[in-house]
Amino acid sequence: MTPATSVTKPKVLIIGSGGVGTISALSLTTNNKCEVTLVVRSDYELISTKGYSINSCTYGELTNWKPHNVAKSVTDAAERFGPFDYILVTTKNIPDASITCEQIIKPAVDSSPESVIILLQNGLGVEKPMYAAFPNHLVLSGISHIGSTYYHGHVDNKGPDNVFLGDFNPEGKRHPLSQSKIEEFISIYQNPDNKNKIVLDENVQKTRWEKLIYNSVFNTITALVNLDVTRLQINGVNEDLIRPAMLEVIAIAKSVGVECDASKVDKFIHIGDGLFYAPSMCIDMRKGQLMELEIILGNPMRIARENGVSTPILSVIYSLLKMVQFRIKEERGMFELNQEDFKGNSDDYARIFHDKYV
Repeated sequence: MTPATSVTKPKVLIIGSGGVGTISALSLTTNNKCEVTLVVRSDYELISTKGYSINSCTYGELTNWKPHNVAKSVTDAAERFGPFDYILVTTKNIPDASITCEQIIKPAVDSSPESVIILLQNGLGVEKPMYAAFPNHLVLSGISHIGSTYYHGHVDNKGPDNVFLGDFNPEGKRHPLSQSKIEEFISIYQNPDNKNKIVLDENVQKTRWEKLIYNSVFNTITALVNLDVTRLQINGVNEDLIRPAMLEVIAIAKSVGVECDASKVDKFIHIGDGLFYAPSMCIDMRKGQLMELEIILGNPMRIARENGVSTPILSVIYSLLKMVQFRIKEERGMFELNQEDFKGNSDDYARIFHDKYV
């Protein structure tokens, strides 16, 4: 009798153990069609010993939950559990931080030459730096529509786990393996009872812009005023602030040839009704952590300026949030101001800061 041939399950590394990354790990582990390794950096001791407590609208309540493997760093994951077939990046993308996403994932990519990189991240323009850093790898662009936040070992998941996945096409070049790799990842992520939803998205950049209709507005304003979405709306801002700001996002997208579905405005205004949900940027601000300001609002604003799109509301929000980000950076010791540098004309202060401190 010929012995049965064992089938090796794909190995998936998840970098980013916040609300999105943990639920992604939970989905993949529940499906049990792959081996899941989750990188947990700041709370490694807590998670490796006690696991997560999770309250999820999709997966219910769990205690002491862990994926197959937990690693304390990307290097640790690569050395103990690699090489990986898929590297799923759900960590915050903060290009103005001291270390970029490309630098963070490099140890795993270097040890996994055949790996597919999936960017399940917020914002706009996250793919190009990754593709430039790893031009020999297939880079997929993913958008997660989920309300999920992480607080010191606990994940509160209020929104369904919906993922849109597509090929990132630099200069219109489609990778020859993109279709098969997307289909394989969908097969290992999608739960058989349809608890979650993951789909192939042929126009994933449009989906990114449409998510920005929510994130560039609710994420930013809640972070600016330190209120969750419902408390924001109690103050009657839907028509005076939220709607016109969302229409500015749609106008910016149109300037680059992307026609967003205008019905998304009403959908996103009311998507969190009654949930008292604090978006990720608001949570980061409360924790004193750097926010994803540049990819969520900075990149769209640069496109608006280049294309002459009027953005009176978003421009003010961006200017104010840059100051909040500045305060967080100073509090975290990323720079220390020498007051003697700023004795002259205040019109020169921004240039002086950039020249001496950035």
